[in-house]
Amino acid sequence: MKHIKKYKIYFYSALFLFCFISIIFSAPIAFTEDKNEIIINADNLKFYDDGNKVTASGNISVQSNDFLSSSDKFTYNKIKGEISATGNIIIKDKLESYYYFDRFISDKDFNNSIGINPKIRLHSGARIVGSLFTRKNSSINKIENASYTPCLQKNYVLQNCPGWKLNAKKVIHDTEKKNIYYEGAILSILNVPIFYTPFFSHPDPTVNKRTGLLMPVLSSNNVLGTSISIPFFYNISSSYDITLTPNIQSKSDDYYKVNYRHLTKNHKFNLDTSISDNESNTGTKNHIFINGSLNNPFGKFEYKVETSNNDTYLRKNNIYDQTILTSSLNFSKEMGNTYLDFKTYIYKHLNNSTEQKWEYIYPIINYDIYKYKDPIYGLNWRIENSLLNYRDINKNFNQQISSEALSKKIIVSQKTGLKFENTIQNRLIYFNSGINNLSQLRIFPQISSKMSYALSKNIGSKTELLEPIIMPILAPHNNYNNDQSISNSNIFELNRETSLSQWESGPRVNYGINWLINNNSYTINTSLGQSAKINKNNNPNNSNEISNYFIGNTFDFMDIGYIKTDITIDRKDFYLIDNNINSSIKLGKIKFGFDYDYETLDKIKTSEQISVGAKIDLFKDTNLIMSVRKDLMSEKSIGNAFGVHYENDCLAINFDYFRDFTAIDDIKNSRGFSFTITLKPFGSSKQAGKIRNFGPNL
Repeated sequence: MKHIKKYKIYFYSALFLFCFISIIFSAPIAFTEDKNEIIINADNLKFYDDGNKVTASGNISVQSNDFLSSSDKFTYNKIKGEISATGNIIIKDKLESYYYFDRFISDKDFNNSIGINPKIRLHSGARIVGSLFTRKNSSINKIENASYTPCLQKNYVLQNCPGWKLNAKKVIHDTEKKNIYYEGAILSILNVPIFYTPFFSHPDPTVNKRTGLLMPVLSSNNVLGTSISIPFFYNISSSYDITLTPNIQSKSDDYYKVNYRHLTKNHKFNLDTSISDNESNTGTKNHIFINGSLNNPFGKFEYKVETSNNDTYLRKNNIYDQTILTSSLNFSKEMGNTYLDFKTYIYKHLNNSTEQKWEYIYPIINYDIYKYKDPIYGLNWRIENSLLNYRDINKNFNQQISSEALSKKIIVSQKTGLKFENTIQNRLIYFNSGINNLSQLRIFPQISSKMSYALSKNIGSKTELLEPIIMPILAPHNNYNNDQSISNSNIFELNRETSLSQWESGPRVNYGINWLINNNSYTINTSLGQSAKINKNNNPNNSNEISNYFIGNTFDFMDIGYIKTDITIDRKDFYLIDNNINSSIKLGKIKFGFDYDYETLDKIKTSEQISVGAKIDLFKDTNLIMSVRKDLMSEKSIGNAFGVHYENDCLAINFDYFRDFTAIDDIKNSRGFSFTITLKPFGSSKQAGKIRNFGPNL
């Protein structure tokens, strides 16, 4: 019996030893030295020269403090501190760049290396391929007979055809200075050689900004002639930079543009300015635009300056197309449930005569209190206080001091489903007009209730809602209101007067119907409304006391697009007073927009314009863009344009042609084109070139 137990002990011991040895020899073998050495994992490891030389094969993984590597065969010489590898070599360095070789020799720290047939993919995705790779001092990579491109292969338009690449006899990548240098470089766009230079350099893709030339813009039209601009970007520091852009024009004065940007934790400053060279001897022209903001514990301060010594200079040279220059100062601060705002504005109307060019607001001060709960009735109030000094373009001075209190409460009846939006408001204003030396104290009290009753119906995924609305408003008559311009956008407004010193006069009722249909693929919303007033003079024949009919429609087709219409119909003769339509629809590869505006006065058409735009996806990353605007009353075109835009992750090519029939002062009818090529990541074409659009914004 004792012999049997003894044999069992031997048996189990042998079985345990067999399993242990099987597990050990079936797992990859690892070789490691101290923390400064490398770790080698492989199916097979062989040691020579007393363990100072190691060869590995099969599922090789090599790790050190400086890189990770895999290959078919690997050798490490500890005495020389040298590694070598062959077959399917992949190396990942500390910068998360990948290196692929057929053969590779290096020190164990990847500081000095040689590789055959290198293929390098930088962390940004940019790639360099060549015939021979050498690395010195851990940061200087030199590639012979090399080709560099930042373009991602998945975005190629054609097979083996990157957007752009640089072929060179020698490419040197300094990973410490983050620069890439070229010797004997040829720039190719879509595999077509474009430009040769014996020496060239640019920042590697990890650099956000650095001093150098930006992409040029070429354009031409019959007024300015052929124009070329070549921006030069100077990086002063991480938070300061300046861009200098000379604009050379064959038929007009050249001008030089400067943009300076400054950004700190609490301050943002931007200067945009230009000056012409006065080659035509018509006077030097310039513009200065400044804007910025300053955040501090006392509040937020914003400033803006826009000025030009010539009213048509900006538009004539296609610098900016604005017709009003605005300068302002603004200080604001939030304090709990209060808000303080101080603003002053100066407007210069470029299209007006000299006598009616300037408009001033100096200043307007607002002090608002939100969610103030009165101790008597327990209502929440919003109190808005303001001081306004204003001088209009006719040099008339007005001053207004006002205080308005508003309280709103929403009540929904659980029994009937009726919804009441009850509002109490009052505006107290002191008004001083320089037109006729008028000084008055005006009071505008008002009580209103917006009553609605929602009727809903659900059929599967479709929801239909019909909501009648009636909104009685009690307000005294006053003599300080203008004829109201009622539209779909303000049919249910409490007060349709936009001026602070005026208030919509008299008791009135706004009423209408809102109809909503919604399902998974579309939404239809139709509103019909009208407004009626109680006649101050008891004259039932005064048709102005009952407004016209207003109909608004919105058809939202989700990803396909939308159609919006606003229609006004005369309530008495039922003729179309005005009609506004705007839409954006995408059908397959075509997206188009349509805008239509029609207005009448006393049954006489006063304005009718139409604009159409289209964007067509011709093929991958390439769009055809067209736009046109026409005055249907005069049967004359206002302008038209078309362009072909190609843009992917690394290259943008834009060609645009336009005809502008607008003529103001010395701005003449013009036609022309612009052509831009942007090599990314050195810029973006989204705002490059002098692109015109006469249609809806697509």
